[in-house]
Amino acid sequence: DTGAHGYAMGYNYNGKLKSAELLLKEDGSVRMIRRAETPKDYFATFDFCDILKNMKY
Repeated sequence: DTGAHGYAMGYNYNGKLKSAELLLKEDGSVRMIRRAETPKDYFATFDFCDILKNMKY
């Protein structure tokens, strides 16, 4: 995904994972400053179901 919104503006509507965040530097180079969210990241805060603890991503 691309756009003008940073990580702080992101949300997980309908389970959509957050994209990586890139920084365009003055010299034209690009640096990744935040990795993309993984399914494991998304489910990390779910505590209601033991099956999620054993889930392979």
